[in-house]
Amino acid sequence: LLIACPTAAFICSVDLSGYLGYNVAPVSGLVLSALLYFTLLIVAYPQLSELHHFFARALVIVVSTLTGAAIIYLVSFFFSGSAPSFTSVFMMSFLIIISITPVKMLLKNMFNVLYPESKDVFTSLYEFDEKLEKEKALMLAEMAPVFAHEIRNPLGSIKGAAQYLQSDAATEEQGQLLNVIIEEVNRLNTVVSQFLDYARPAGGNVRSQDINALVQRTISIIGVNRMAGNITISHELQEALPHVVMDEQQMLQVMINISLNAIEAMPQGGSLTYKTSKIEAGDGPAVGISIQDTGSGIRPENLKNIFKPFYTTKESGVGLGLAICRRIIREHGGSIRVKSIAGQGSIFLIQLGAGNKIRHNPS
Repeated sequence: LLIACPTAAFICSVDLSGYLGYNVAPVSGLVLSALLYFTLLIVAYPQLSELHHFFARALVIVVSTLTGAAIIYLVSFFFSGSAPSFTSVFMMSFLIIISITPVKMLLKNMFNVLYPESKDVFTSLYEFDEKLEKEKALMLAEMAPVFAHEIRNPLGSIKGAAQYLQSDAATEEQGQLLNVIIEEVNRLNTVVSQFLDYARPAGGNVRSQDINALVQRTISIIGVNRMAGNITISHELQEALPHVVMDEQQMLQVMINISLNAIEAMPQGGSLTYKTSKIEAGDGPAVGISIQDTGSGIRPENLKNIFKPFYTTKESGVGLGLAICRRIIREHGGSIRVKSIAGQGSIFLIQLGAGNKIRHNPS
């Protein structure tokens, strides 16, 4: 309320411009109605702390939208001398606020300067999001072994029966149908294995290791198994990098998973480039890894969802590969992000702190 009330008063003051001859749509009724509704809900349901988080988030979006609308109004008036439709400007501002991350971050920084108390609001919202992520991860970790046991037992019986019947198949068509059953059972087993990988906590063979050696081992595995086909692989590894505390097998899984995705995106050939570098982060030295391809790229509408569990654009995909990668990176105290241009390629950027310890509670 310390943020909502002064902000509402400031926005309502815009109506005074009507007395000065400016053609600006009145907004005080809308703002005061929203503020009253917001206040009454908090007073009526003080025990619902989660509700406060949602309304704080809604307040941030509304205030950001109105701030953006005011900026658009000023720019339009400066260049054309007349104000556009309030509804059009409001909708335009809302779409910009919810879809463009740099704009959201800029407005967040503006709030931090104008209202120091808003830092607590943003911090509380981020902690709430992190709490939800942890609860979902813990639920998956508990459910995964039961899920695997209940699914794998009947799958094993189905596969065994199909293999037994295959040896006595009377016709070629029957043999092909039994083959389909066996292949689909194998595919379902792969899904179950990936689900277990996603839910499994980190913390196996953890020790301080060289990132450059990890990259070189990844390239070696891809080369030995002839996964790259007609793709050119290159690397630029910075020397004397600080070692990183990590589970080598899990990090290797991340590297190979991203690499295979890159290779699949270049069926006609291309280039795959690995780079490492030292990063001076705010909380100490860190190591950066980039994996860049010249493939088909990722469409903007898919880019924000690729790390979500079970999200996939592949016909035969499960949608857990990149979700597993992000979980592993986060458990190592690092971060992963992607930049991509459709038709030109993608680059995955991984950052790992040199002194980070593995966290056993996934986030």
